[in-house]
Amino acid sequence: MPTLNTLNQRPDFRVIGIALDYRGDENAVRDAVIENNLHYDAQIAGGSRREPSSAFRQVGPVDFFPTSYLYDPTGEIVMFIPGQLRMARILSFMEKWYAERGGTRQATFAAKPEKLAAFLRQRYGAAGAQAYAEWKRMLDESVNAAAMQKLVRVNDFFNQRIQAADGQQVWGRPDYWATPGELLGVGRGDSVDIAIAKYFTLLALNIAPEKLHLVYVKSRGAAQTDSVHMVLAYYENSGRDPLLLDAAAVVPAARRPDLQPVFSFNSLGVWDETAKAAAAGTPGHLATWEDTLRRARAEGFE
Repeated sequence: MPTLNTLNQRPDFRVIGIALDYRGDENAVRDAVIENNLHYDAQIAGGSRREPSSAFRQVGPVDFFPTSYLYDPTGEIVMFIPGQLRMARILSFMEKWYAERGGTRQATFAAKPEKLAAFLRQRYGAAGAQAYAEWKRMLDESVNAAAMQKLVRVNDFFNQRIQAADGQQVWGRPDYWATPGELLGVGRGDSVDIAIAKYFTLLALNIAPEKLHLVYVKSRGAAQTDSVHMVLAYYENSGRDPLLLDAAAVVPAARRPDLQPVFSFNSLGVWDETAKAAAAGTPGHLATWEDTLRRARAEGFE
């Protein structure tokens, strides 16, 4: 289900979930959608194999749960996937499918930049419009770049354009997490604001959310009362050392022994880094993050 949520965030993909085993109970389907934090369309099919007109038969043979079908833009079934989905396999198939047809995929963003443009123009006037133009130019120049180039360009853009400042002084209240639009409009923010802006910008450049973790860190040896700092981590592979996007260059985490991770999170979950535990919760456990996600979506970020 997290894989389907991630695929559904892509501009070239749409996920439709068909519930076949709920016996027409819409409340059960709604409960399942909420419980599993699904972000794609979910519908009840119902019926049985013996009914020629049932939706059960119309979606294709279903001998395993789950079963998935990949359709091309014309509606033809091009891939049958019994059992668990593997995102890398699906994306590889799509790339091959496009290449065999001699087509080039249009550079698209996993966001709606025009909504951010309207937000910045309406709230911050000419300065906001200029900030958007610079941000959008960077996106246009980076959308077809390799992942490492995207990391470096996004990291450099915000490090060079945003003035580091205390969040309380900038926003007038403690523990306020700015959206990318607010940060671009004001031009100042703390490490939390800057890391969040990098996160959403990389999502817009089609970096998968499971590869990005916002990480609260402390300086090793610092007193418990010392404030924490936030960086953005990029995991090319889950078992490897991540790359850190901080105020300096993009570097492997191993080269920052001064930083001690406390916990990390993204739009898919929350992790306790001190215990090296698996998922320690959901973004809903961070009310401030949930509010930031909501406001970022209003600016066009998915």
